[in-house]
Amino acid sequence: MKFNAYIQPLLTGYYRHCRQPKERLALVVGMWPWRNMVGDWVLEQSHIQIQRHFDKFYFTLWLKPFIKHVNPVIYIWGYKAPEYFIDYIRGQNLDVFFLEDGFIRSGPEDDSSAPPLSIVMDSQAPYFDTTRPNDLTDLIANFDFEQDGYDEALAQEMLDYYVAHRVSKYNHQPYVDVVPIYGIKNKERILVLGQVPHDDSLKYGGGVGISLLDVVNKAVEENPDAQIIIKPHPMTLDDPSVIHALTELNCLILTQSIHLVDALETIDHVYTITSLGGFEALLREKKVTVLGQPFYKSLCQKNHEKHQYFLLCYLYSQYNHCVTFA
Repeated sequence: MKFNAYIQPLLTGYYRHCRQPKERLALVVGMWPWRNMVGDWVLEQSHIQIQRHFDKFYFTLWLKPFIKHVNPVIYIWGYKAPEYFIDYIRGQNLDVFFLEDGFIRSGPEDDSSAPPLSIVMDSQAPYFDTTRPNDLTDLIANFDFEQDGYDEALAQEMLDYYVAHRVSKYNHQPYVDVVPIYGIKNKERILVLGQVPHDDSLKYGGGVGISLLDVVNKAVEENPDAQIIIKPHPMTLDDPSVIHALTELNCLILTQSIHLVDALETIDHVYTITSLGGFEALLREKKVTVLGQPFYKSLCQKNHEKHQYFLLCYLYSQYNHCVTFA
């Protein structure tokens, strides 16, 4: 057990609590690469930070007594903490925020090691977990366009800006002209978006057991006369078995890095499992079919005009505890 990563922060927390017992302390679990920034992310004035790879001995002997004595507000990145620890938090009804990359993750000059441009903080569960309520699904279910200060003109302005400036979750890819890649459009055009097979959004979003091949077959079955274009996740392009299986379907496979905004050009319909790319396609007035249960599934069938306003409304300002740094 590393003293500086696990024990020293708790001792510091005890000291600060003794000095200012009425001031809530934030306990940050994990997020070690961003340890110089999390002070700006948490809502409390003071925080301590421990690494997330702890065992039950440390939890029982050190962490549980600390939590009972200090009563901190706990911050966890996604579900990147021991499952028994998360179960304990929920069982004790402790104050917790689950953090995740925001819907705008990177800028044009950023790489994968850059800190997120935005984060979302949910007091119930990460937004990708649709097996239980979370702040986002509660917002979608309960938002009242008539009573909740909804500004249609502002929402339209935000939507126009978002689309006109090619904003996506990841924004570091250069522009690619897809016309030479896609060819002449003479039929309906379908884009199938792949995902990392073991991603948490599949595990907690109803996507377990559904493969990219399943999604492609569904798209082909429902659209036999359409042009099917497949955009595998970049992390799966090195798997020859995946590419071979897709090649046999006689579909166009995008093996180069293409910004999602460019890939959506001239597309009529998007198929995916739980990808946030489906959400971004909705913002660009595309028809979307999901085989999983992502948070935006119910919005795929709603009135186009109103749901677009709503999506941008919560994306920028309505989703509880959304913090944007750029």
